[in-house]
Amino acid sequence: MSIFFLVVALFLLFAVLIWADLLLGKKQSKRMAVNRLIGHKQAFVSLFGDGISFYNALIRDIKAAKHSVDIQFFLVKWDEPTQQLTELLKQRAQEGIEIRFLLDRIGGYRLPRKERRLLRQAGVMLRFANIPRFPYLLYNLNFRNHRKVTIIDQQTVYVGGFNIGKEYLSKEPRFGFWRDAVVKLEGEAVYTFVQVFASDWGDHFPTFPKEAPALDGAQVEIVITEADGYEDWLLHQIHQAKKYLYIGTPYCVPTKRIEAALKRASDRGVDVRLLLPYKVDHYIVNQVSFHFARRLLHYGISVNLYHNGFYHAKILLSDGERCAVGSANLDGRSLLINKELTLTIRQNELFYAQLLELWKIDEQASVSASIAVLQKRRLLAKLTGFLFQPLRHYL
Repeated sequence: MSIFFLVVALFLLFAVLIWADLLLGKKQSKRMAVNRLIGHKQAFVSLFGDGISFYNALIRDIKAAKHSVDIQFFLVKWDEPTQQLTELLKQRAQEGIEIRFLLDRIGGYRLPRKERRLLRQAGVMLRFANIPRFPYLLYNLNFRNHRKVTIIDQQTVYVGGFNIGKEYLSKEPRFGFWRDAVVKLEGEAVYTFVQVFASDWGDHFPTFPKEAPALDGAQVEIVITEADGYEDWLLHQIHQAKKYLYIGTPYCVPTKRIEAALKRASDRGVDVRLLLPYKVDHYIVNQVSFHFARRLLHYGISVNLYHNGFYHAKILLSDGERCAVGSANLDGRSLLINKELTLTIRQNELFYAQLLELWKIDEQASVSASIAVLQKRRLLAKLTGFLFQPLRHYL
């Protein structure tokens, strides 16, 4: 009996330590968080909706760089596209171009030690962001830098949802075509991205003079978030919607505040639609996503499941006036923990029309979900969604 009570006591102590780590880590993260909305910047913008066109443009611009390449990804897979990219970075560094390569410490674990050494020997400045440390190690393991940005010569920037790996180039058979969204910007707004990258990099480095504001182009806002900053920004977008609100995301694991706000928007007559992938890439997260999608259907919110491959875009369109592309998913990690970067585009009818057309194409390639359809999932899938939904803040 004494052994039984000892085991119970140890289990309770372990649970308390986990709870304290997560709670205190979250408080410290909120206290130190940098959340900013930098608006009224001008930029010339263009949209990429597939990995091949984006990757080809990225490689072309890196090859043409004259001074510097600052490149940041959350995740890299050690496969052919990553190897092609790292070889190019080494070549450009040996040619005298300043290359700063920043990877999230957890997302970049697949980059082999040998390759890291070769990159540094070639002159590439390679660093890892958000290295988990004590105290609050468990929380810090979850606190990731999820931003994806590439800056060429401090004049051109790519920002969006792509990482580097063969699935992002639609070369992974189990996913097929990979839908994503990336925006290319040129103009005064690029300077803000240089500052954000420098902050994530951790050291100051030479920056070119800020470019004068353009007289035309799109008006953009750069939304820099961590901790619960993205949740606050998204709540504002939901509250502002009057006619319609379309959200494309690979995962639907909303916080209680976001779920309630979406319900209120639907109740006041806003046409709220979500576009999610039908295919599964992270089993537990996807099943929890389907669990919450079923709940949103009860509120009159439309949910469409993308069938033409895998849907990974993170986009928002509202009322024909504002749209957004970025790195943040509709899940607890992006809403409450991760460092994210979102770009809002205003006063540009052409870009809005392009993003809306992409939405319509994907909606046509989707199947409208219903409560009955989601109920037909296998028992294990439904059970997984139900059992793990209390962990919504960490999925």
